[in-house]
Amino acid sequence: MKRNYILYLLFIASTICVGACNNDEDIDTAHSIFTNEGKTENAFDKWLFRNYMNPYNVTFKYRMEDIESDQTKNLVPADYDKAVALAKLVKYVWMEAYDEQNGINFLRVYMPKTVHLIGSKAYEKSGAILGTAEGGMKITLYDVNSLDAENIDIEELNEVFFKTMHHEFAHVLHQTKNYDPAFDRVTENGYIGSSWYIYTNPETGQQSNRTDAQAWQAGFVTPYAMSEPREDFAENIAMYVTNSAVYWENMLAVAGEEGAAQLTKKFNIVYNYMRDTWGINLDELRSIFLRRQSEIYELDLSTIELADDF
Repeated sequence: MKRNYILYLLFIASTICVGACNNDEDIDTAHSIFTNEGKTENAFDKWLFRNYMNPYNVTFKYRMEDIESDQTKNLVPADYDKAVALAKLVKYVWMEAYDEQNGINFLRVYMPKTVHLIGSKAYEKSGAILGTAEGGMKITLYDVNSLDAENIDIEELNEVFFKTMHHEFAHVLHQTKNYDPAFDRVTENGYIGSSWYIYTNPETGQQSNRTDAQAWQAGFVTPYAMSEPREDFAENIAMYVTNSAVYWENMLAVAGEEGAAQLTKKFNIVYNYMRDTWGINLDELRSIFLRRQSEIYELDLSTIELADDF
């Protein structure tokens, strides 16, 4: 009898709890940042199905999921409106640039099957992480809440999102089919691991943050490229596609004779790899990307309404 009595009390308590927990009828479940199997699909969910899942078999996760996130870092979810704007930007400027160059089947096969958004930056000793690619299966984009859809800054979009997308996708490609190992040997003595961001003056020994110009003179397209060969390879693609010919020519001029020779030798390997292995002409891809980037101001990046027909 005592055991039955306790079970009866527990049943009453759980019933009261369930009733109390369901009194919040004003909660906007459609825009919740947390996953819920029973949630009602909103207009953005339907747009994502038509524009990501249906054509590319890609899941675009804008509701932050613990299982998809780095538990060692303090992170916040992406704002709903920022996620809408970024989903449109990534599709139009990045994904459809590859479609235009190589046809839609290319991304259908090789694009990671999950894009996961994080609202905040993630930090390491060397600074902020803007994106990660995990085994060719998932790309995570950070700092989504910095996006200002009302005041688009293309340089900032490049720095935070588009260079990240090109960089992480380059990892997917070379992990699928490796590049010529001769690339690694061009500046093999220049890779310095996690200290890539530190520059030590050879005369005074004084340390400071490494600049782009210092990296160029050492034969690297960015300071981060000095961390290891695979990052160097991915940075070559990201920097070439997202910058104009004028930028690239200036980089070679500032690099000096030795630095320019190393930069050019490595990039030729990258260029030939992308052309011969994947059928991608980086000059054409850059032209397409920069054109689409210039058309951003014509896009409607606002919240999607149910009446929209995509």
